[in-house]
Amino acid sequence: MKLSHNRLAVIFNPMGGSAKSGTIDKLEAACRAQGVELVKLTTTADFGSAKSLSAKAVARRDIDAVIACGGDGTACQAAEGLFGSGIPLAVFPAGTGNLFARAFYASPDPVRFIAMIINGQSQPVDMVRLVSSDSIGIKQEQLFMVATGFGKISDAISFASPRMKRIFGKLTYGVRMLAASFRPNPVQYKLTPLLPDGQTDLQVKAVSVNASALFALSAVPPSMLALSRGCNASDGLLDVVAITATGFGSLLQFSARMASGRPDKSDNYYRMRVPAVRIETSSPVTPNIDGDPGRPTSSMELYVLPKAVQIIVS
Repeated sequence: MKLSHNRLAVIFNPMGGSAKSGTIDKLEAACRAQGVELVKLTTTADFGSAKSLSAKAVARRDIDAVIACGGDGTACQAAEGLFGSGIPLAVFPAGTGNLFARAFYASPDPVRFIAMIINGQSQPVDMVRLVSSDSIGIKQEQLFMVATGFGKISDAISFASPRMKRIFGKLTYGVRMLAASFRPNPVQYKLTPLLPDGQTDLQVKAVSVNASALFALSAVPPSMLALSRGCNASDGLLDVVAITATGFGSLLQFSARMASGRPDKSDNYYRMRVPAVRIETSSPVTPNIDGDPGRPTSSMELYVLPKAVQIIVS
């Protein structure tokens, strides 16, 4: 990658693990060794802080690339701020789940990571726009890069306590998902394929499924590749996967299929691959948008935005 300004920006939480562990200092030292300046932009508790910071980095006109140092929420917000700018994003994983980083990166150390940015090439990656209205009619519109999940099992991830995640890490998710499996509270989903302009795709029929969990995937990390084989973050398509197991026993059987790498062979698996989809539910669900909870809703539309952001990947 050609650096026109020899200047990178890093977005991070000054109270988070990346700052306390010295990661930011190590990234800065690695930049300095390459003759590159690192501009440090710190997030606040305000919603959308990372998005605002990456947009400010674009407005400066002297930043060659932006580093999001954090989890999936930070990465997604930073990408949203860079949308359409052509300025590439690189993600240094410093969260709990790190779904996006695990989908695109080997485990980096700061020196190799900065070398990857300087010597690598960016590639276009899709984003997905989610449009919904909550129970009182307030409209929500948000972009994501990896996945949105629905249902009690997905809620176990998005509503995990930040304090518990700091103490127990990924184990927090596993315990909460196991507990949710005993009473998954399945929901009826109506899936209507749409054309990119929002019109109903008359060539593909709407489908109704009763599912304990539903996922809309643009990318999947290696450990979850089996959930939707062939899912591609740059193909302009969204993979909608429903887990139709509705009790602990059937979820256990599905988990065994997942562990074997072939959940698609299970009777409790359904997938459609579309550029856009309308999702209507029998009761309100809370979207888990790249790990962060959205507003409860019973109707939403998701649209793939092809090649929306440039990402530097290993």
